[in-house]
Amino acid sequence: MPGADANRQYDLAIVGGGPAGTATAITAARNGASVLLFEAREMPRHKVCGEFVSAESLDILNDLLRERRYSYWPIDRTRLHFGRRMVETRISPTAHSIMRYQLDALLLIASCKAGVKAGLNCEVFTVEGEGPFTLRTAVGTYTARALVIAAGRWSQFTDDRSLPPGPKWIGVKAHFREFHPGHSTDLYFFENGYCGVQPVAGDGVNACAMVRSDMATSLEQVFALHPRLAERAAGWTPVTDPVSTAPLIYREPQPVRGNMIFVGDAAAFIDPFAGDGISIALRSGRVAGECLDNYLRGGKLLQQAVADYHLAYNAQFAPLIAAAARVRSLFSLPALAKPAVFELLRLPGLLPYLIRKTRRSH
Repeated sequence: MPGADANRQYDLAIVGGGPAGTATAITAARNGASVLLFEAREMPRHKVCGEFVSAESLDILNDLLRERRYSYWPIDRTRLHFGRRMVETRISPTAHSIMRYQLDALLLIASCKAGVKAGLNCEVFTVEGEGPFTLRTAVGTYTARALVIAAGRWSQFTDDRSLPPGPKWIGVKAHFREFHPGHSTDLYFFENGYCGVQPVAGDGVNACAMVRSDMATSLEQVFALHPRLAERAAGWTPVTDPVSTAPLIYREPQPVRGNMIFVGDAAAFIDPFAGDGISIALRSGRVAGECLDNYLRGGKLLQQAVADYHLAYNAQFAPLIAAAARVRSLFSLPALAKPAVFELLRLPGLLPYLIRKTRRSH
């Protein structure tokens, strides 16, 4: 791990190099902490992700990146497709479509510039202690006063790794060429799944689906499940190889365990159609870094810093995840009820209201 001394005690260790982990790392390092960041695989890499960054987190993203600019496509409306029916609403303020590959790369660069010691392809095998923590990795053993887990929704740190019975939910994504794709995020709902399509920079679209594995295991199979999506995809040419992830499981949020702090998807997996996954990752990482600051400066006990984060998470993020789960139950009604759902969503102001319930406005 370049530049990291295994014999030194660091202030903070972070497991996971995505937006949540790097947001934590940058925040803590800029506050003067010595920070280690471990990522088990190569970064950046293509990941299953809607690549939607909602407006309320753009100020945090710009602050994390500072002078580093990114390419984006403005998204000013969303359209929900139920068979041949469609309902549309404006997105205000405008959101950004940012390729996840680019986003992860820029945040990792910003982390290193802030002084974070980053180890890629460096898996953390075990963690011992309740603060300080001892981390045994592929390249050595390290000690840190505080620990943040940003390893995603499914890792060795997931408290409950049992699988529910029945068909499994999977995620699959790829980029395709589509000229003049517009400025909307389109969600195509079908029985036991949906596919989100939105433009990405360079005359292309990101197609990202969540589907039950007994319905489809490839994007081609997903496209065939919705008539309008099948017609639209018929003119596409692939730009990237597909990537997939499984299983996708919804569980109650767990922002802390013992004295470990969990951020992003590691704390809770929000319904992807809500479009708030990257936003919650960035913001929960920022909150974790801020809550740990007084402890790392010697002004608080670690337990108090962890408790502060737990309270902040429950106030800021748990309500959004709960709201998204309620909306999911609406979209998951049987096929015979879908026309009623469509008519309900056409009521003036209802769809914008549902979107606001899964967003943080300040």
